[in-house]
Amino acid sequence: MEEEKKYDLDGQEVITDALMKLINRYPGLSSEDTIKFSILGEDNGKAIFPVSGAMVETEKNTITGKVIQECLYPFYVIYRAAGLSEHRKASVKEWLDNLGKWLERQKIVVNNTEHRLDDYPSLTGDRKFLSIKRNTPSYLDSTNENMSENWAIYISARYQNIFYKNK
Repeated sequence: MEEEKKYDLDGQEVITDALMKLINRYPGLSSEDTIKFSILGEDNGKAIFPVSGAMVETEKNTITGKVIQECLYPFYVIYRAAGLSEHRKASVKEWLDNLGKWLERQKIVVNNTEHRLDDYPSLTGDRKFLSIKRNTPSYLDSTNENMSENWAIYISARYQNIFYKNK
């Protein structure tokens, strides 16, 4: 019998909020640009789309009631653009790949300046980011009826959640 999946329902909002703030600090964003939550324009925009919410991958319980969970929050970042030349398609792909590298705390170069994410943001309670990793390189996901293209990168944020069970 397949084990039922567990979710960190209380943490999902915390992780979403922290990721949105973090991703919108990406040095590759222009000053008037933002990455939105699950909203794209008809022919342009950048957005984050969660895959399944915050899933509990492992859970350890101690005799004192302490619970240590390792959770995974998988998501896509979609970059929608229209009228892309071959050069512009390559630029969109590079932009998404650099976003993934930056979230992994690797060095990237934007406008001839090196950038590296020093630390992940603090979370509420006893949650903390462990890592953020790319699951895929960026790729052309789909082309819409209006010929705009959706470029995607699949990323997962791993975090720890520690709490005590009520007695």
